[in-house]
Amino acid sequence: MDSKGKTASRDGSGQGRRRAASAADAPALPRSAAREPNPIERYIACFVTARAAAEAAGVSTAMLRRMRGRGFVSTRARALLMAQACDFRIAAAELLALPAQVP
Repeated sequence: MDSKGKTASRDGSGQGRRRAASAADAPALPRSAAREPNPIERYIACFVTARAAAEAAGVSTAMLRRMRGRGFVSTRARALLMAQACDFRIAAAELLALPAQVP
């Protein structure tokens, strides 16, 4: 089969149209969310390297990467440990992604 036949068969599957439709339907992030780094990224910025940040948190770099993707820490103990490791420049509540308390 020549390259034209391969292209035609790929286009016939509908994958290209599905990809284009899903990209067009994806909601855009609000400007503030796109610019503001999540608390885990701010935690990592407290250290020279991501490896140093992971060691201070007592986790592997792979787990720190997963937390960064989620944008929050799942346990209170780890959030407190991480807040302490960066000298409380980031609050444990921020790392847990808890909503701000309204007075």
